[in-house]
Amino acid sequence: MLNRVQHPGNRAVAAILLVLGLITAPSVHAQDGSDDAKVKGRIQKLINGQQPRSLEDVVAMEEQVTKLVPDLMKATVGIRVGPAQGSGVIVGTEGYVLTAAHVAGRPNRRAFIILEDGTAITGETLGLNNTIDAGVIKITQEDWDPNKWPHAEIGTSDDVKLGQWCIAVGHPGGFQPDRNPVVRFGRVIHKYHDVVTTDCTLIGGDSGGPLFDLTGKVIGIHSRIGPELTHNVHVPISAYKNESWDRMLAGERWGDSPKAPFIGVRGSSEENDCLIAEVIEDSPASVAGIKANDVIVKFADEKISNFDSLILAVGIRRPGEIVDVVVQRGEEEVSLKLTIAQAGGVAPEENEDAEKEDAEKENKDNGEKPDESDDSRNRLPLQPQLVRERGEIAAEQAVDLSLQSVSWLRSIMMLKPAGLYERNHVTIRQAFDKVIEKSGECTVRITSGKQSLALGTIVSEKGYIITKASQLQGDKVRDDIECVFADGSKRPIEITAINEQHDIALLKVNGRRKLVAVQIADDVEIPVIGSWVITPGLSSTPLTIGVVSAKPRAIKGGLLGVLLGESDEAVFVERVFPGSAADRAKMNRGDVIQSVNGKDVANRQMLIDLVRSHLPGETLKFQIMRGEEEIEINATLGRESDVFGSEALPRGDIGGPLSERRSGFPAVFQHDTVVQPNECGGPLLDTNGKMIGMNIARAGRVSSYGLSAKIVAEIVAELLAEAESDENTDKDE
Repeated sequence: MLNRVQHPGNRAVAAILLVLGLITAPSVHAQDGSDDAKVKGRIQKLINGQQPRSLEDVVAMEEQVTKLVPDLMKATVGIRVGPAQGSGVIVGTEGYVLTAAHVAGRPNRRAFIILEDGTAITGETLGLNNTIDAGVIKITQEDWDPNKWPHAEIGTSDDVKLGQWCIAVGHPGGFQPDRNPVVRFGRVIHKYHDVVTTDCTLIGGDSGGPLFDLTGKVIGIHSRIGPELTHNVHVPISAYKNESWDRMLAGERWGDSPKAPFIGVRGSSEENDCLIAEVIEDSPASVAGIKANDVIVKFADEKISNFDSLILAVGIRRPGEIVDVVVQRGEEEVSLKLTIAQAGGVAPEENEDAEKEDAEKENKDNGEKPDESDDSRNRLPLQPQLVRERGEIAAEQAVDLSLQSVSWLRSIMMLKPAGLYERNHVTIRQAFDKVIEKSGECTVRITSGKQSLALGTIVSEKGYIITKASQLQGDKVRDDIECVFADGSKRPIEITAINEQHDIALLKVNGRRKLVAVQIADDVEIPVIGSWVITPGLSSTPLTIGVVSAKPRAIKGGLLGVLLGESDEAVFVERVFPGSAADRAKMNRGDVIQSVNGKDVANRQMLIDLVRSHLPGETLKFQIMRGEEEIEINATLGRESDVFGSEALPRGDIGGPLSERRSGFPAVFQHDTVVQPNECGGPLLDTNGKMIGMNIARAGRVSSYGLSAKIVAEIVAELLAEAESDENTDKDE
């Protein structure tokens, strides 16, 4: 197990880039020695990979996970090594940190390790096995004390079984001081040579983080996100042992460094075909004869239906491969041959020169750990909440996706996920059927014509339902809004009140019908990370299952809507997105942003942090240099939906569209259930069938948000009072 930690008082704010239930976890109470033995036997079977066969199994698993999670989070750290950032895990008492090779970069580099509470300690990168993406860092902090710092125990991956349950921890999207290391829960999908894949949802920033078994031991290290939500790659812990371990501790680097494939075209995911908008000069595509306005219909042996399918087809190729490409050029079909290049077009010897330059830059640093005043080193260089451009985001995540060209990874990516072993397989969800028996009638579906808008939660027998308010807006919504009940019957509904702050609408069912209101849990306010959350649909089996991933926090996320550039002297606007707050405020390309609300802007990340700390609708004062003129601009922050709508970011947010309203919440908890935007508005249940929250947004690949039962209960009381007051007024008139 892990040593509990008493952290030193000094804290450093750090952000790392590549990286609720309100009811206490139900306990299995032993009545006597015999019952206790049964519980232990049940847990052991689950640890060994047996699927839960009953609600009792589900509860026993929850108890085991919630018991482990606090210590697992303490051992999980954020890592920054030069420009590369990710996650890691402290193992043993000698101060070694396991991470991914692509996070560490190369041996003998200074590293910063960020603990759960934000404390930054120093380290040095050791050896790397690039072939399998394994790396080690040694903590060099002078006051390192093995009895003081948290650490995890290394397990074994040799006997990992398909379907075995596992816990993934890391810092998706980067270390955030107000968010704990994020917990996800899943099963082993494939075991293939030096690769383990699971359906634990991962994203950039998780790289290098730990995969635990249900005893709390490390069995793998996160390496790459896969092309599907249920297909994420981990380095098995056995790869760090034996000869590899000794070589890495000795500072040796070996294996072929994986290179990202590159062809040099740009296009749009919004097109219905693979229309090429631009061909980069002297790129492989240009040399092959591909032209702007060509439509790629075949790449290698794969049919290409849109630009995203081209991305995936290129992603599994290796630099140097020659592939056949077929393009539609007007009425003519043209066959071409294209040689895949390495992203960046850098030769190995040039890479070595680049590394030397990086080392020289690092040597200029004074060796002190980062502090809050050094934002250029401490903070995340790009936050999608402020800037989201396809090309920029793809570049940000390229490190995490580049290894798709490695032979072993290429092989594993071509395997289809074994659905039988997925956490959300129907045989698993059926173990939760008893939960739905208790509360299944409390969920409805909100529709408009043939459009499914959202799920709804019945909160009153008098005909009142709550749902996600923003899902009832837009062109897809007509006047004939209806709710569909579990038995298939329909009733017209009307909107009676809205809470804009929390994005909740109160609906009233027209017509007589006996409704069953959800039971709201209201006795516990502190979330239990790792506890089950169950999303019911209209069937007798849960729609999805998952676990609480992070404690409640505010998601402010005001959007300015610019692409930022940064020089040694200034932070400037490279692009203004149409329809954004910056566009409405008449910001221009080339504007140099000097201050926000009177606070000087030292670098790009400081500006991003200042903006995202405010809610949509707040007005900020920007001091700007435009040429030789100093001007003042007031910009009222918007939302991501102003610019990006409900689109998911390519490759980084694989899994479908996002909610248009996915920020501006005063307090939400995060869970690892993947819900679609039209599945928000329904209840989140615990294993007792009580409502512990309400799904309020799908915010990203690994980010689904829920409002706590306490907040929901307070809002429902206010909205019901408002609705009943309006009804009484109408009667009086």
